[in-house]
Amino acid sequence: MAAATLTRVGSGTLAHRLPAILTATAERLEQMTPHAAMSDQARHREIQLSVWDHHGIYNDAVVGRDITGALAAVRDVPLTGTRAAYAARLRAASTAVAR
Repeated sequence: MAAATLTRVGSGTLAHRLPAILTATAERLEQMTPHAAMSDQARHREIQLSVWDHHGIYNDAVVGRDITGALAAVRDVPLTGTRAAYAARLRAASTAVAR
């Protein structure tokens, strides 16, 4: 499997939250129908839920920016294959960011 890379995010506060958000997203994808085909809608939904969980709220400007930033960061991670396969690529990419 080729290494998936994240699109660079700014040096703002999302950069230090991104690995936790993407790891949580990967866990959600692995738990919820892991053999289903991955889709853009699933990526958006699981990232949104992971950001909400991370912040504990859903109606804050920072939450919106984090959702938008996380989606932008993963835009180059291929959506091919199953949700479990995407989760593995996402986890590998988020681990690389955490280093």
